[in-house]
Amino acid sequence: MRCASTQPQAEVSALVWCIAPVMQAFWPILVAMCLAGCVVIPVPTEPTILEGRPLTNYDLEFVRSENVSRQRILESLGPPTIWLHNQRTLVYGLRRVEETGGIWFIGAGLGAAAGGLVKGESKEAVFFVLDSDDTMTHRGRSSVGKGETWLSAALKWAQSIGLKLPQPSSGFVEEWPTAEQSYVYFYRPRDYQYYLPLAPPANKLLFGVADFVDLRLPDDLVGQLRWQTYTVARIPPGVHKFVVNPDTDCVANPMNYRNASIQLDLAPGSVAYVEVGVEAGLGIIEPKLFQRNRTEALAVIQQLRESW
Repeated sequence: MRCASTQPQAEVSALVWCIAPVMQAFWPILVAMCLAGCVVIPVPTEPTILEGRPLTNYDLEFVRSENVSRQRILESLGPPTIWLHNQRTLVYGLRRVEETGGIWFIGAGLGAAAGGLVKGESKEAVFFVLDSDDTMTHRGRSSVGKGETWLSAALKWAQSIGLKLPQPSSGFVEEWPTAEQSYVYFYRPRDYQYYLPLAPPANKLLFGVADFVDLRLPDDLVGQLRWQTYTVARIPPGVHKFVVNPDTDCVANPMNYRNASIQLDLAPGSVAYVEVGVEAGLGIIEPKLFQRNRTEALAVIQQLRESW
């Protein structure tokens, strides 16, 4: 009987001998991760639509006919997510989350313990390219990667099918509105970080603060702005309240991303300038907005490129 029990005991001993070095290497890493707050916690959720709506093949049946106009597209699908003025492209974007997970870490300023990744979020877009007569010339659908704007996604899709869309300018190009329009230049030359709660902000790029910020009117996305770029919002004259919110594609705790707003009274044919900065500290990501005069703004914008 003793001989019969020897083999199982030997197998157990061999198993322990194999696992022990692995556990010795693993436990210090696990302890360090826990102390730093780097714990991955997957949380399954029901699919959630963050922006837009799914467009099925049935929804797009109408585009099979010839000479589809812009008006027909709007009547069939409603307002687009964004209108890309220079590319003459209507973008119908969809953002949804099917499963989320969080990685908590020390970031966004000293003492902050928030941030991470969103797993299971996907973006896609349907594009309609129009000619100067507002007639559709091309259409397509594409997935959109994290950190991509709707413009960069449209350019990538167009390149994949051999379509040449106008590229954003690599330098500053000043534009002037007609008497029926107003322009607002938004530009983002720097971001800010608080290293200590009472210390002044340091002008420094922060990795992962926000790939871009959305520029919105109450019902419209009028632009998306990357770091060290500018973009132009073309809108009707009047009093407008712009809301700026950071991109949250790669963030597990979007509640820590705050919006900022600015109200502008725009006369016909006028141009306004708004400097945008993203401030990070104490676990909070928040845009800072400053209206500037033309002289102040152009001194900075002339060093920037057009956002993409």
